Amino acid sequence: MKAWIGAVFLAAASHGVLAQSATSAAAHDAHHQQPPSASAFSKHGPPPREKRKQGVSPGYARQWRAALAMGDEGDAAQADRTLAKVMAHREFAALTAGEQRATWSRAAWMAIRQDDFERARERVTRAIGTDPSDPDDLYLLAQLEDHRGNREAAARHLRDLALRWPHMLDRLDTGAVLRITRQAPDADPVRVQLLEALLHAAWDGNGMGVGDLWYLLALDYQARGDADGVRRAVALTTSPQALVKFRADRRFDALLDRHDATLDIAAAARRRVDHLRRLATERPRSLEVRMELTYAQLALGRYAEVVSLADETLAALSNAPADALPFDDPDHAVWILNNRAIAMRGLGRLDDAQADLVRASGMNEAGGANVGPMLNLGQFLCQRGRPDEARAMIERVGDMSGYGRMVQASIQHCAAVQQKDALVARSALDYLRDHHEDAREIWIWALVEAGRMDDAAQALIAALDAPASRGDMLAALQDYLEPAPLPAFEPVRKRWRDLLAREDVRQAVAKVGRIEHQPVFNVGGI
Repeated sequence: MKAWIGAVFLAAASHGVLAQSATSAAAHDAHHQQPPSASAFSKHGPPPREKRKQGVSPGYARQWRAALAMGDEGDAAQADRTLAKVMAHREFAALTAGEQRATWSRAAWMAIRQDDFERARERVTRAIGTDPSDPDDLYLLAQLEDHRGNREAAARHLRDLALRWPHMLDRLDTGAVLRITRQAPDADPVRVQLLEALLHAAWDGNGMGVGDLWYLLALDYQARGDADGVRRAVALTTSPQALVKFRADRRFDALLDRHDATLDIAAAARRRVDHLRRLATERPRSLEVRMELTYAQLALGRYAEVVSLADETLAALSNAPADALPFDDPDHAVWILNNRAIAMRGLGRLDDAQADLVRASGMNEAGGANVGPMLNLGQFLCQRGRPDEARAMIERVGDMSGYGRMVQASIQHCAAVQQKDALVARSALDYLRDHHEDAREIWIWALVEAGRMDDAAQALIAALDAPASRGDMLAALQDYLEPAPLPAFEPVRKRWRDLLAREDVRQAVAKVGRIEHQPVFNVGGI
C-alpha cells in the first residue's frame, strides 16, 4: 500500500462511522517527515442504515446488502467487482440517494485498498454528488486531491468540511489538516477562507496546537490593516517557533508590542511543556501527545526528560502483548525514538543517538517506510564525517515529498563535498537550485557548504525580499540555542555565521526584520 494519507474517520453518529486515527508525524513543524502512511485502510464505512426504498426487488436488495458487507477484511478486488455489478444494475437508481451514496463511498474504499486512487477519487466524487451529507466523503476527497497534487481542490474541500461540520475537526488527522492548509496556493482566496474557517471553529489541533497557521492568517490580516485580527491570531498561537516569526517580522511592528508577555518565547515554551504534560495525563492512551511533549521538551533542552519519557513509553510498548497495546496510535513510537536520538545527541552521547536513529529508520510507520528517520540518520552520519555510510543510507529511501527530496539531495551534496566528488556534488547542487522553492533554507545551506558565499548571500536576500518566504527565512536566521556542531559540520556552521555577518545580508535583514537571541532550541533534524 502506498504511503500518502492518514485515514481518519469522523465519529458521526448519524452515519455510524467509527473514529480511527492513522499515524501522523506531521503535526509539528521542524523535522524531516513524510506524509503519513495509508497502512491498510482498515475501515471502509459500514453498510448504510437508511431504509430501503419501496420498489426495489427483494433479490436485488439482498445482493446490494451483501455487496456492501464485503471487503471489510477480505478480498478488495472481489468486493470491488461485486459493487460494480450492483451499481451497474438497473435497480440501483431506485435506491435512495443515501443508499447510492453509501455504495459509491464503499466502492471508493475498495479502490483505495487496491492503490487505485484516481478511481477512488471518481467514486467518492459520485458519492458526494449523489448525497453530500456525509463528512467522511468530503474528507476523503480532500485527501485524495492532496495526494493528486491538486492543492486548491484539497483546501476547498477541507474548507467546506470545516464550515459545515466544525465540531468534527478535532476528529481529523491533525497532520493532514496542517499539510493541506499550508500547501494551499498563496494567491488563492481559498487559503485564507480555510484558515478563517479553522480559526472560527476554534480548531487547536485537538489540543496540541497548530504551529504557524495563525501566523499565516495574521499575514493576511496585516495586509488588510486588521489589527484586531492580528492580535487574535497571536493570542491563539501556542508554538514558540511561530511566535518567533511574529517577533522577527517587521510587518507586525506597528500592530504588536514585542515586549508583551504573549511574545515571551521562553515563557511560551514552558507553557507548552506544562500544557502537554497535562494533556498526556488526560489522554494516557495517546502516543501523539507524548510525541508532541518530547518536541516541546527538546525546544527547552530538557534532554534528560525526553530520554526518561521515551524510555518509559518504549518499554510500555515493548512489554505489552500485541493485542493489548497501551496506546491507540502506536505508529508514533518511531518519532518518540527519533526524538530520543536528538536528546542523546544533545547530551553528547553520539553513539547512542546513532543507534536510536538506526533503530528508528528500520521501523515501519503505519505500514510505510520511515523516510524521516532515514533522512535524519543520513544527515547525522554525514555531519559526523561518515559520508560513505550517509550515502548508503539515503539510497534506501523511497517515496518522498518535495521537501524530503531536498533533504536527500543536501545529504548527497554533503557526502560528495567530503569525498571530493565534484560530479556528484554539482549534480546535487543543481537539483537543490532547480527545486529551491521546496526548501530555500536547505538550498542556501548547501551553497554555504560549497563555499559559494556570494551565491548564498544572493539567495538569502531574495528569500527575504519575497513576502511569501520572508517569515520562514527570518525564523531560520535567528540566534537559537544549539548544541556543539558535529565534527564535519563545524566549518559549515562557521561559514554560515560569516554569511550572516556580511554587510549586504545585514542590511537586507534590517530592512524587513531582525535577528535576536532566542532562548530555545530550533528543533529540526538531528
